[in-house]
Amino acid sequence: EYGLRKLKVVDIGGGKGLLSNLLAETFGDDTVEVQVVDISKSATKNGMMTALRRGLQNIQYSAQDATTLDLDGVDVVVALHACGALSDVALGHAVCHGAGFVICPCCFRSNPHLRVSIPADDSPQLVTPEEWLSVEPSMYGQLKQVAEIQGDINMASKAMHTICGLRAMAVDRLWHNSRCRGAELDTTIKAFPIGFSTRNLCLVGTFDNK
Repeated sequence: EYGLRKLKVVDIGGGKGLLSNLLAETFGDDTVEVQVVDISKSATKNGMMTALRRGLQNIQYSAQDATTLDLDGVDVVVALHACGALSDVALGHAVCHGAGFVICPCCFRSNPHLRVSIPADDSPQLVTPEEWLSVEPSMYGQLKQVAEIQGDINMASKAMHTICGLRAMAVDRLWHNSRCRGAELDTTIKAFPIGFSTRNLCLVGTFDNK
């Protein structure tokens, strides 16, 4: 439906809108409507002030908990430097609402208290990150520790790839229960140059029909 109507993009944990303001400006008012959600009131206020100064009319900011969002009609979920389980929260929303996604994880041990929405019969169900990933908690804790190793980039990279692989498998496993049962989802793990960040992986979900 690209080009036929405005696409709704939601930025989970978008803070001051460094990504979302750019998306709103680049694609323009005729193409996208962007919603930024972050727990920090000061960050979202700063982001909105920046958007106003740049004359952006197609972006909104809200300071709230990302775990219980109502994202009806969302087309794409994005999250840049989504700390720890916030990556899982963003992916869960994408699955529940049949949306594409671009998620860049970081700080793998952060936000373990967050809960992830997964498709259920009547309404999304909130589960722990370990339940969402179908992994044993102690094993997952050790894997996250390895992903945060500072002195061994190769070992940390393998652990980060493994966590991203678990997340991709969770998406694929639960996708058939989403609102987009007939769509063919392609979930990939992409890397960008490590010079930008040592957390240089992205989970990307695309599909052909919605």
